[in-house]
Amino acid sequence: MWSEGLKFVVRESDDHPEFVAKGPSSEDDEASNWPAFRYEAKMQRLFSKDTMIRHMVDFAPETDTTRPMMILEPFQKTLWDARTTRPLSTHEIQWIMQGVLIGLLNIHRKRLVFTDLKMENVGISGFDNEKPNENPREIKVRLADLGAVSKPGTREISALTYRSPEVQFGKPWDQSTDVWSWGIILAQLLLAQVDFCSPGMYDSIAVGPLDDRAKTARDAIAVDFDLHSLSLYADDAKSRAMLPPARPEMAYKWAEAMMAKGVPGEDIQFLANTLNPLPKARFTTVEILESGYLDF
Repeated sequence: MWSEGLKFVVRESDDHPEFVAKGPSSEDDEASNWPAFRYEAKMQRLFSKDTMIRHMVDFAPETDTTRPMMILEPFQKTLWDARTTRPLSTHEIQWIMQGVLIGLLNIHRKRLVFTDLKMENVGISGFDNEKPNENPREIKVRLADLGAVSKPGTREISALTYRSPEVQFGKPWDQSTDVWSWGIILAQLLLAQVDFCSPGMYDSIAVGPLDDRAKTARDAIAVDFDLHSLSLYADDAKSRAMLPPARPEMAYKWAEAMMAKGVPGEDIQFLANTLNPLPKARFTTVEILESGYLDF
């Protein structure tokens, strides 16, 4: 058995596959019986029968000498690890993103929001490190880390790179914020096909104090999607004060840049519908699945 922070990869014997044991984090409140850990375990049980969500195969309660542990399904690597290993084929991208979407759909059907979708929270197994998988359907896809699953709200959520405009500007958010994060992942994987070594969409906002990075990300989205032209952001005094100076000539330059690098126009058009800055106009998980874009 070897440890990785508060996670443990356990090998019982050569006849049993390894699995992951995860305990409370150091930031959890032990005096209150580790509420964050208990909540994550509750979410694991809630989605125990749903496909494309990492399963909790067992639960070890605390004893006089040990903390409680969730025994989790293992996976080979995260999607971020895969993205930095080699460019993914179009069929691999379609299959993996379909799996992520089905995981989100399972969560959304329970009127909940994943809230922290990022490549690091997507586990995959069966990935060939050297060349594209001949049969992408052999890749197992799992949404991991259910501790951030919640009801719709207004608090700040999501990693900066994947944070939707409505979250950036303090608006109410719901399941559509997950679709934005999903679209950012798709954009990054498509860009990596044509420009593997460059940072992905909004992935270079990683230096400086957190508040400075948050403002940089917020300003970039405001310009890229011309939020000054949208009443949701421009007509409200609070969000209007957060907008940077208007630069309408720079709106949707991200799409032009992707096309110039070689990303097909049909992919960019699909992204425009997925990365719609108006949450109610954004594709839903069901609409994406029914669009046929992920079929092959």
